[in-house]
Amino acid sequence: MLKLINNSNFKKNYMKKNIIYSFMLLIVGVGLVSCSNLDESTTLKTVADNVIYSETFASTIGKFTTKSVIGNQVWTHNTNGYIGMTGYVSSSKLNYANEDWLISPEIALTNDTAFNLSFDYVAHLMGNVSTECTVWVSENYVADSLPTAAKWTQLSLDLISDPGNYVFTSTGEISLNAFSGKNIRIAIKYISSDTKAGTLELKNFLVKRGRATVKIGNDGTEESPYTVAESMLHQTGVNAWVKGYIVGYVWSGTQTNYIFGADTCTQATNILIADTNSVTNLYIAKSLPIQLVAGVVRTGLNLPANKSLIGKKVTLYGALSSYFSVPGLKTVSYFKYDDKINNKDTTITGGTKPIKAIFSETFASSSQGSFTVQNVVLPTVLTYIWSPTATYGMKASAYKSANYASESWLISPAIDFTKITAAKLMFEQALNFTSGNPAANFVTVWVSTDYTAGLPGTANWTQVTVPTYPVGSNYTFVGSGDILLNAFAGKSNVRIAFKYVSTAAIATTWEVKNIVVY
Repeated sequence: MLKLINNSNFKKNYMKKNIIYSFMLLIVGVGLVSCSNLDESTTLKTVADNVIYSETFASTIGKFTTKSVIGNQVWTHNTNGYIGMTGYVSSSKLNYANEDWLISPEIALTNDTAFNLSFDYVAHLMGNVSTECTVWVSENYVADSLPTAAKWTQLSLDLISDPGNYVFTSTGEISLNAFSGKNIRIAIKYISSDTKAGTLELKNFLVKRGRATVKIGNDGTEESPYTVAESMLHQTGVNAWVKGYIVGYVWSGTQTNYIFGADTCTQATNILIADTNSVTNLYIAKSLPIQLVAGVVRTGLNLPANKSLIGKKVTLYGALSSYFSVPGLKTVSYFKYDDKINNKDTTITGGTKPIKAIFSETFASSSQGSFTVQNVVLPTVLTYIWSPTATYGMKASAYKSANYASESWLISPAIDFTKITAAKLMFEQALNFTSGNPAANFVTVWVSTDYTAGLPGTANWTQVTVPTYPVGSNYTFVGSGDILLNAFAGKSNVRIAFKYVSTAAIATTWEVKNIVVY
């Protein structure tokens, strides 16, 4: 990433480099004379050679123009070396609705295929920086006209965030490759409302040749949870994973009542997290308020009862939604963090962990879903072994006034594992009338990758281990625990079967529901 430096220092360094390069070329020229294989027109490229257009805004607005679409407030050059815009009027302490554009002169992206843009910015006290601070490119904008008269393409700036203060932050390099060979204008668009008017400040605007350095962000999954800064940009109401350090709590519902630390905390309904565990210079706008839902989550994370959590890094799952009228995380249903228990590293978890299902079937409302039943042994006095129920899922039994020997399979449809490297199965089950015998004598789970239809004996099946069986003497449902299916990753025709067997002495009743493969 290129950072602009003081012009005088840049010129000095550039001149020094040119002197050194010239001296080196002179030596090479003298030593090789006509033996040189360098084209005489070859020149050495420096960083400055790749710069197409730059404007520091150090002393003026340069060749940029401003256009106000809505509102009376306008872009203003500041003598401290930047250009700024805000819809907040300090004298009246009021916010005003504005739409204002800062538009570059025409820039030619020629003689190359890769170009990028960068600038330094402050985007502070905004309601939603991702919509109130945007960057656009036009190929047909006419100077001094309103922006609405031209066609504009918005550039992706997902990682721009409120730095929480008035310290400038770099955007990093933003690709302009899509406009290669074109003459373009670049605009920064500011928006405010009469309820929220933040401040946008810019300097060190730079367009140069070269492929942009890609800034890789997180995607809100468990493997790649959002940071606090990213969470503030994705306030869409959807559930996601978020990570950060626990730094404090909100006392009474406003940002002016953020408390950093836990020594005097009596507030159990929320916590604050940030991207750093240092609160020395922590600004309010860098903190994300977290709603602690009553139950396991609140018990495990509330600061009055867990003061040692201050400074610990926690991963949370909840809804990215406004909380206390600012970006937040609500209805948190699961958390995890690392701690030491008896001098051993331990991951502490709480709540219900969300899963991303590859396949699921509840068997609700007397339905067997897309499962099929194959009876290997069906006594003549019975017409079925497996049957759907209204609330207990699929039920298997070979009892009808007496016990009968049977074998019946409940088989899933084909499940595609081609795009996964690991998978687990879990389900809920109840079991009765085992007469004290091991459950696995009568009820088991199997997997096949070559079954298509018909009796199970036409395919190869592998029995998988069920970690938890019911006690076998009542109708209390229990979770099966995670059943590993990693051995079947990459297969396109994975079938899961629930195999029921009985004898003339023992015919259990097995109920299965809420099957999930994830």
